[in-house]
Amino acid sequence: MFSKSEKKTLEKIFSKSIEVIDSVTMKNGAILASPPGRRYPYVYPRDTMLILRVLLELGETKKVRKTLEFILDLVGETGEWYQRYTKDGVSASYRPSQVDCNGLVLYMIKRYYDATGDRKFLEKHWKQIYLGTRFLEEHYIKEEKLVFSMNSIHEWPPMEAGFEIWANVCAYAGFKAACEIAETLGKKDDMKEWCGIERELKETLMTKMVKDGHFIKLTNMTKIYDADISELGAYILGMLSAEDRIMENTADNIEKHLYDRKLGGIHRHVEKYGRPGRNNGGYGPYSMYTGWMAQYFIDRGDARRAKRYMDWFIRHNKGGLIPEHVSTKNNFLKWQKEAKDIGRYYKSGRKDEAEKVMRSKDFRENSLAYWVVPLTWGHAEFLLAYHKLKKKGLI
Repeated sequence: MFSKSEKKTLEKIFSKSIEVIDSVTMKNGAILASPPGRRYPYVYPRDTMLILRVLLELGETKKVRKTLEFILDLVGETGEWYQRYTKDGVSASYRPSQVDCNGLVLYMIKRYYDATGDRKFLEKHWKQIYLGTRFLEEHYIKEEKLVFSMNSIHEWPPMEAGFEIWANVCAYAGFKAACEIAETLGKKDDMKEWCGIERELKETLMTKMVKDGHFIKLTNMTKIYDADISELGAYILGMLSAEDRIMENTADNIEKHLYDRKLGGIHRHVEKYGRPGRNNGGYGPYSMYTGWMAQYFIDRGDARRAKRYMDWFIRHNKGGLIPEHVSTKNNFLKWQKEAKDIGRYYKSGRKDEAEKVMRSKDFRENSLAYWVVPLTWGHAEFLLAYHKLKKKGLI
């Protein structure tokens, strides 16, 4: 499946991935989205929980517990985990509430318990679990049987405000986790309410959020049927198996519309939702989502298509380091002009990152823009794909 040189490259990326995650993991358990000096020297609960999902698969239960302890202590009075924090746990959020963060934290608490049987951890953190689940409840619209969110995985309200797929899959995973934790701890009243919402959410996800046999991005007064990587969420969080017919149709639809035939890898959504100047560093394939597609096709038993996504990592790593995403020079310059025109370019470190890109040899000689190298979450998703290949004897 892989040549000797390809295996050697993948092994190098594997080793570097471990190094990167270790290097951005602070003594207090905080995990930075990128190293200090890069664009994301913050703790994002979404990134962190998905990184922990990988570390747990690799058997790193002590690391997972320490980071969960750090995150759990950050819950707000209303039960919300904010968009992002400094490495010391101070809120640095500049986005509306992201309810998927709450669902992901609850999901990972239960995953940790399933792996360790650490009941004392659940008992110690029941207050945070309760507050976090109550926050999710406040966003659950009983008439729709779905959670309402202002923005979600792409942090982009214009295409995500409403009843959005990723936020709702995360909410389902969170309510399921909270229901099972409440049952474990004998909290029968809480269990009854949360289990009921869990059932309703799944039923609605499987009906209202499905069209033509695959998941859709958004249902609201405006519906978005276009392919979006977030539609893979039901597989990522274990709601459905890779072999489920809806998941197969969803993954096939994503690949059909979002695979980059020039650069390889997968885009996060169709280009029209990135205008104007929205996609930092230009439109192109993203590492963490390319990792998701590799994992999906490994689990589906389609080694040929899985290799297509692993090849992206072989082609686009920088000395074993993985970028957030890659775009062509033309797409980068188009983004830069648009971002300047609408005033986005000079905010949130975009200008500094763009200047690093333009000084690079890849940009000057190969007409490629590598944005944020390395990205911790991208390294984590690569690790899980590599781990799955190893377990199946494919590498």
